[in-house]
Amino acid sequence: MNIRKNLAAIFFTVVLLLTGISSAIAKDYDDIPDDYWAAEEIEDVVTKRIVPIYADRTYRPLDKVPRVEWTAWLLRALGLSQAPITSAPMYSDVTTETFGYEHIARSDQFGLIYGYTDGEFKPQRYITKVETASIMSHITKDTDVNTDVLNQFTDSNEVPDWGRIPFSKAIKYGLYVNWPLDDELNPNRELNRAEAAVLLARLMKALDLVQDDKKAEAEEEQIPEEPQEYVLSVEHLDNYGIAAVDRVSITNLRRIILAKNVFKVSFLESFNSTKHQIGDVIPFYFKKDVVTKEGTLLIPANTKLYATIEELRDKRWINKNAEVYLHFTRMVFPNGKEYPFIARVLNHNEGVLTENKWLKPLEYTVAGAAIGGAALGLPIGAANDRSGDGMAIGFPTGAGVGLLAGFLTPGVNYKARANEDVLVELKVDCSLYNE
Repeated sequence: MNIRKNLAAIFFTVVLLLTGISSAIAKDYDDIPDDYWAAEEIEDVVTKRIVPIYADRTYRPLDKVPRVEWTAWLLRALGLSQAPITSAPMYSDVTTETFGYEHIARSDQFGLIYGYTDGEFKPQRYITKVETASIMSHITKDTDVNTDVLNQFTDSNEVPDWGRIPFSKAIKYGLYVNWPLDDELNPNRELNRAEAAVLLARLMKALDLVQDDKKAEAEEEQIPEEPQEYVLSVEHLDNYGIAAVDRVSITNLRRIILAKNVFKVSFLESFNSTKHQIGDVIPFYFKKDVVTKEGTLLIPANTKLYATIEELRDKRWINKNAEVYLHFTRMVFPNGKEYPFIARVLNHNEGVLTENKWLKPLEYTVAGAAIGGAALGLPIGAANDRSGDGMAIGFPTGAGVGLLAGFLTPGVNYKARANEDVLVELKVDCSLYNE
C-alpha cells in the first residue's frame, strides 16, 4: 500500500512539474524573466488581453507608452472597451481617421483622460507618471488626502502643483508605481510598459475604488474575445545596407512593419533651420510605393509623414553646424487613413539633421583658392616675371587660408530642398490593419 501511495505521490508531483513547465513554455513573450520586478503583473495584463505583446513575441518593458495606447488599455481594464460610442470627441487633432479614434471617443464619454489646454489630445505623446496619477485620482471615489504623504519621497518637490493632490490620492489608494527606487516618484518621467502593467494590475484588483460611472457593471467586466491573430508569412524590405531589421510580419489581421526597418522619405517643402522653432511640425512624403521584396504593398506613394522638431540647435563657433532633432509621429495615406509612425532620422549623425561638417570648409577652400590665386598669384608672378609660378603659389596659399577660415568661423544652418531624400528608422512596430 505504501508503495502505491509513494508511486501516486511521485506521479502527481511529475504532473505538477510538467504542468508548470508547460505553462512556462506557453508564455506569449520571451523577454521577461520570471524574476523580473514586474513579471507577475505583466503576465496578468497579457493573459487578460489588456496589454498586447509585439509580433516578435516580446513585451519590451522599457518602451514608453503613447497616450492613445494607455487609453485603450485603461478602457479594457475598466471593462469599457466595447461600450457604444455615443458622441464624438472635440479635440482639434482627433478625427475619425485618427489611429485609436474609438478609444479616445470612449474615454471622452466616460471622462477618463483629459486633453490639453490647447484643445488637443496628443494621441502619440508619451504619457507621464504624473499624468497617470492624475487619471487614477479622478476615476476613483472621493477621499480626504494630505499632500504631506509626498514628503516620504526624495523628489517630491518635482511633482507639479497641479499634480500634488492627485498624486497624493493615488498614493493613498496604492494606485501608483515608484520603480526602480522606493523613495523616488520620478513624476515627470514617461511611463514605461512594465510600470503600466503594474498600475493596470493594481487597478483591476481595486475596482471597488473606481467611481461607478467609470467602470462596467460586474456582469460586463469580462473582456470580449478578440479575433485570433496568426502569422501568414514573414516578408522583407530593402534595408539600404544599414537597417538592423528588414522583416515584415503578414498576419490575417494586419501587416506589421517591425521596428528598426529603414525607409527613404522626402521633404514635402523646402526647409531652413533658421525659419523654424521647437514644436513645429514638418511634412514629409513617400515618393514611391513601399513594397516588400515578396510583392506586398505596405505604404502607397504620396503617403504623408509628419515629424515634430524636438530640439533645434543654432550654428555655433567653431564650425559647429545647426542641428535639427525630429520625432516622426504619424503618417496619413492618400485615402485619409492615419497610422502612428514613430521614427527618427538617420542622416549624418543618428537622429539629427545637420549639414556635413566638411561642407563649409570645402566651400571656403574653393573660394579661397580662387581669390588667393588672383590676389596673390599676379603680384608674385609680376615680381618674378613668371605669372604661371605666381598663380601656382597663389592658388594653394588661398586654398589654405580658405580652409582655415572655414574651420574657425561659425558653422552653417541646415537647409533642404523640397523632394530631398532623408533616411528614417522606425522606432516602434508599425501596424497596418487590413481594411
